[in-house]
Amino acid sequence: MAPMNNRLLRPTQPPGILDFAPGAAAAYSLRNLSRSYAGPVVTVRRSSDDAEADFTSAEVADGTLAAFCGAGDGFVYRWWDQSGNARHAVAAADTNEPQIVDAGVVILEDGKPAIQFDGTNDYMDATSVIVSQPDTVFAVVNRVSGAGNHLFDGITTRQVLSINASLQDSMFAGAPAPSTSAVFGEPVLYAAVFNGAGSSLYRDGVQVISGNAGANSLSGLRIGAFTPTAANLNGTIQELIIYPSDMSSQRERIEGWLAWSLS
Repeated sequence: MAPMNNRLLRPTQPPGILDFAPGAAAAYSLRNLSRSYAGPVVTVRRSSDDAEADFTSAEVADGTLAAFCGAGDGFVYRWWDQSGNARHAVAAADTNEPQIVDAGVVILEDGKPAIQFDGTNDYMDATSVIVSQPDTVFAVVNRVSGAGNHLFDGITTRQVLSINASLQDSMFAGAPAPSTSAVFGEPVLYAAVFNGAGSSLYRDGVQVISGNAGANSLSGLRIGAFTPTAANLNGTIQELIIYPSDMSSQRERIEGWLAWSLS
């Protein structure tokens, strides 16, 4: 019998979100979001001497990042944009950098790397992210209980996904959309479609908000805060992907990939 073709047995790398749903305005993750992406996902500053280095998704997960930080902490200076648009999110100062390594150990959510925002002064800006409605934001976040807790906001024009004073998920883009009770203490997968009166929010695949969120564009992206000292996120983020269009037709597929990649 002729030998088998080993190429038929070799597993192939599954497509990433940006392979089957291209066109993101900005895309931040600790995993590769496309087969072709081979660059860094984060630039990390270590606490021992303030040295900085870039790390790929593999290096975040395989111990390379932890070895760089030694017994100290690691903080994210830059979260690299994988969309190809070079809209990297950057912390304004050392005190604003969220944490990724704690005492020599990479911070995890359900066994997967995550970036920890302290609820006080951590935030990152990508000023060149400017998208008009309709637009769609996918995110994986775990919040500690508390009002404010902005997952993201605009810098010059407000478009918000946050927790309101009643501890509810809230969308705002010039008008407050109807809100719903929030989930704290566990990772949540959001899909937020900002589309004026037809805006909607899905949480773990279930629609929880539908209504008018206003017509504001997202002009400048602030991850983890409203202003540097207000409504800061207390929790972790693992993914944040922004599309300059209504991605409702691809929503379930994108949600499925995110759930699979984090399982």
